[in-house]
Parts: sequence; C-alpha cells; structure tokens
Amino acid sequence: MRVPSRRGPVTTSLTFRLRLLAVIRELESACREAADRSWEESDRKRGEEIAFALAEACRLEGLRDPAILARSLGSLMRLTQDQIQPIEEAYREKIREVLASLQTSAVGILTKSGCG
Repeated sequence: MRVPSRRGPVTTSLTFRLRLLAVIRELESACREAADRSWEESDRKRGEEIAFALAEACRLEGLRDPAILARSLGSLMRLTQDQIQPIEEAYREKIREVLASLQTSAVGILTKSGCG
C-alpha cells in the first residue's frame, strides 16, 4: 500500500493515472444512464459500484479528497427512487457537482504527474 509523504506531493502509480479518466468517464456514463432511466435500482447500483471502487483506488493511492468525492457519489447512488423523487432537481445538480469536482481532481492529479 502506498503511503503519502507528509512533506511532498502524493505520487500515484502509472496504472492508476492511465485509468483514472476512463473510470471517471464510465462513472459519468453510469450516472447519466441512471438519470435517463428514472433512477432504476440496477442503474443506480452500477454507478454506486463504480464510485466505491474509485473511492477505494483513490484511498490506496493516498488521494484523500478524490476518495471522499467518489465515496459521496456512491452514497448518493444508494438513495432509493422514493427518496430521490421529491428532491430530484437538487439531486441531479449534486450528482453533476460531484462529478465535476472529480473531473477537476483528476486533471490536477494528471497535470502534477506530467500526464495532463
């Protein structure tokens, strides 16, 4: 397990950097499909699984903030259709906001590592 240095920037593995944007695109696609299909459970479950897998990968890479964002998105995808319905507009906006923050984090990670 990679332990981040307290004095310098976190160094991420090459494999992680090469797959990061693809995973975020897949997560965005899963969230979009869930929204397009009225938040069906199977669609939300796919988004939840991708988000939690990304959160764990970020945690293992020592990336606290992206891990928190991905975990938050996974938790949002756990809400039921009945819970989402009365707050759907705000829910959609929060999903977009978290995804945008993840994208920004990914670009920052890749830029700092010379991949961006």
